[in-house]
Amino acid sequence: MKLFSNRQITVSPEDHQFALRVKQDVDLAMQTLNQGNAELAVSMFHKILARLKPDFPGYDLITHNLLIACKQRIEQMLKTGDHAGTTPHYRTVLSLEIRGAMSQDREFRQNFAEAIHGIGNSYFSEGQFEAAAKCFRKAILVDACPSYHVNLSNALSAAGMVARLSDFGPWLEKDKLGHHLFITCMPKSGSTFLKNVLCDLTGYADHYFFFAHGQNEHDLYLPVMLKFAGDNTVSQQHSRASHANVQLMQAFEIKPVVLVRNIFDAMMSQLDFYNQGAAFNSYHRGDFETLDEETKIDLLIQYVAPWYFQFLASWQKVEEEKKLEIMWLSYEELIADKPRTVENVLKFYGLKHKRAEIENTINSVEQDGRRNRFNRGVAGRGKTRLSQAHKDKIAELKRFYPSVDFSRIGV
Repeated sequence: MKLFSNRQITVSPEDHQFALRVKQDVDLAMQTLNQGNAELAVSMFHKILARLKPDFPGYDLITHNLLIACKQRIEQMLKTGDHAGTTPHYRTVLSLEIRGAMSQDREFRQNFAEAIHGIGNSYFSEGQFEAAAKCFRKAILVDACPSYHVNLSNALSAAGMVARLSDFGPWLEKDKLGHHLFITCMPKSGSTFLKNVLCDLTGYADHYFFFAHGQNEHDLYLPVMLKFAGDNTVSQQHSRASHANVQLMQAFEIKPVVLVRNIFDAMMSQLDFYNQGAAFNSYHRGDFETLDEETKIDLLIQYVAPWYFQFLASWQKVEEEKKLEIMWLSYEELIADKPRTVENVLKFYGLKHKRAEIENTINSVEQDGRRNRFNRGVAGRGKTRLSQAHKDKIAELKRFYPSVDFSRIGV
């Protein structure tokens, strides 16, 4: 006996007559749906399912039929602007489960999830962002297709909703998440030193949660986060507060330390870093080495400094909107009193170590040039090395963010 989706099912002889009656009712409901009367078809499929148990061979197929009928009716009503009228069908969609024999059929689950995802797209197109987000979430629970996260991220942002762990790893258990110490930082702000001290003190693993080094932006990368979700980690990344990054931090319960530095000093340290060979991480290739010092500084001001302003502006917005609990920290604070700074960071994460242990760990890291990475370890170089014209060009960038306070980076 064939039902919708052209699936063949087998029933026992004693259930044959009952199955034939079910088939007749399903055929009639499908005919009604194909004629465009989705409202009646939804009611008919509801009644059919109410007579069945999940172990009935065609239970999941009929559930899929009900989903398709709901999808068609929701889309009809959305086109007429009747958003509120879709509510009963929307609730039905969110309640549907694959409970029978098809629960282990990958292709069936994918088709089921894709239908729900399609409903979410319809809601999103009509500006119904919360409903869209809930549909995308439901689709991910059915089949965690990576592409669904794109639309879910957009819907969560548009609706102002907080991300959940199940949005990214439905199989993960919240109480089994590891403890993640996360330093998001401006380049050349002492972050490598701080990370290494924290790793040595806590014994936590040193992990990056981005895809790759080099020219890559340090956005959080879901496959790596899923892999190490249960580990205790310390991370140090140059990550702006994009919607996707913030959502992943919300879901994986990461509260970041936001490490900043005086922008003029940062530019000088970045110049030294590039002059030492790190320019290969940029897109300027070997050309950087051929430029005179003045042109190099102009390049950094025009192409690198804007990232620093975006970095601070993005995290300030997160703080203002209370999307995450964050801790602001400056390079200047760090170098002025390293033991106290480390104590404060540990406290932010609910950790505590004896002062002597902290001091010994700092001394150990400082003696290892590869793990220290401080260029000069001083503040104020930018004011003396940069011309007034260069400082004015950098400070001028703040005019693009009239609502942002850039005093944390010295402008």
